[in-house]
Amino acid sequence: MKKLLILALLVITNILCSCSMPSTTVRTVDDRPTLAFKGAPENAVLFVDGLNMGAANQYNAEPKTLSVEPGTHLVRVTINQDVIFEQRVFVESSLKTITIR
Repeated sequence: MKKLLILALLVITNILCSCSMPSTTVRTVDDRPTLAFKGAPENAVLFVDGLNMGAANQYNAEPKTLSVEPGTHLVRVTINQDVIFEQRVFVESSLKTITIR
C-alpha cells in the first residue's frame, strides 16, 4: 500500500511538472522615421521644430538616430547661437540622413 501511494505521488508529480502553460511573446516595433546628421561639428546644437535635441553630432547613425513623427519638420543646427544649417525636411519612413556643410 505504501509503495502504491509513493508511486501515485511520483506519477502525479511527474504529470504536474511536465505541464506548462502556453507562452506568448509580444514585441513592439518603433517604425517612426529617423534622422541622422553627418558632418556636424563637435559644438553644434540640434533643434527640431524649435526643441533643443542636444549635440547634433550624437545623432550620426553610429549608433544613435533621432526618431521623429512622420511629416515636415524644421531642422536647425547652431553653434553659439549662430545658425549654420536650417532646412524644412519631410520624413515619411525609414532613415533620412542630413549632411551639414
